Amino acid sequence: MRKGQRKKNLTDNECINLVQHLLTRCTPKGKLPKGVSDEVAKLFDCTPTTVRRVWRRAAFDPSGTKAICRSVHQRKKGQSGRKLMHADLAQRIQQVPQSRRYCFRSLAHALSIPKSTLHCYFKRGIIAKYSSVVKPSLTDSNKVCRLKWAMDHVQDIDGAKFFDDMYDTVHVDEKWFFMTRLQKKVYGAPGEKIKQRSCKSKRHLLKVMFLSAVARPRWDEAKQEWFDGKVGTWHFTEIVPAQRRSRRRDAGTLVMKTVPVTRDAYRAMLVDNVIPAIRSKWPADETKRVKIQQDNARPHVPPLDANVIAACKEEGWEMQIVCQPPNSPDMNVLDLGFFRAIQTLQAERYSSTLEEIVSATEEAWAAVNMSTLNKNFVTLQRCLQEVILNKGGNDYKVA
Repeated sequence: MRKGQRKKNLTDNECINLVQHLLTRCTPKGKLPKGVSDEVAKLFDCTPTTVRRVWRRAAFDPSGTKAICRSVHQRKKGQSGRKLMHADLAQRIQQVPQSRRYCFRSLAHALSIPKSTLHCYFKRGIIAKYSSVVKPSLTDSNKVCRLKWAMDHVQDIDGAKFFDDMYDTVHVDEKWFFMTRLQKKVYGAPGEKIKQRSCKSKRHLLKVMFLSAVARPRWDEAKQEWFDGKVGTWHFTEIVPAQRRSRRRDAGTLVMKTVPVTRDAYRAMLVDNVIPAIRSKWPADETKRVKIQQDNARPHVPPLDANVIAACKEEGWEMQIVCQPPNSPDMNVLDLGFFRAIQTLQAERYSSTLEEIVSATEEAWAAVNMSTLNKNFVTLQRCLQEVILNKGGNDYKVA
């Protein structure tokens, strides 16, 4: 290239290729013969000065007493460009109240820095982005209950501490599944017009309450197959005749309708669906002393409910209802990601009726892999560990 002509810097691969080419042209003592720099410079479209500088950086040593060549990668990243004007920006950010750190505009105004400048610092990695989640407020008694609950899941085996594998526990919980999400990301081609979604009222989206029961997946020795841990999922609905005619159907047509989740409805769901499903799907060669873990929602039955106790003791089983600590959704596997996995698959299908919501949710339930459920149990054990380290608190993040 001509003198004074500017060219982009050599890439890392070009520098490596340049050194490899010079290694074939150098003398046994590691010296470059006269004129080699000019020839290689023309070959790589750079100046002879650049060739000699890269060769010096390689520090070729044919004696073998140290590394033959050093790294010739570019060293400009992080060492070039305009110097930072606000070297103490990280300390200044910590002095700003957290309530003013939720958007660039507010933070830039608090720091008296242009928003564009603040964004440049963010791209450099000087400003970090965190997620702030609202968690239940815990009283001292709540923390004691959580700590005791976590300690009860620790076992001592030959002097070593291990968490309970929870093979004798069934987690049950409810969740609403909606016809669609109010906000969804859609990927498309540049300039493509995305189809509009509409409904009569965003406050009254069709939704169905599901009750799900899961256990930890493992190998079923009796059946010689994997027990996937998915005991079952059921919806709180009923089939009733339509009271009025509409554009879609006549009066008297059987339609699906949601039912309120009361204590009687929850008790019937346990006695008629959950407990029989546990008896039918549970591995035959394992214990029949099973704990059914639930949260402390008002519709849930107390552990000493007579009808539930009678159903739990049928056919020689010894099931019992246990309640997890109050204000502790992180103690239930379903709330630690399994419901989220189902919801992600269910949202892929647009549903306009209750029947379609039920169908999409049941298909999503069947599609979730049991490895996902097992990972959620490992996450639960990690949460139990963090609860112990935080003395019953919930101010932690699972790594």
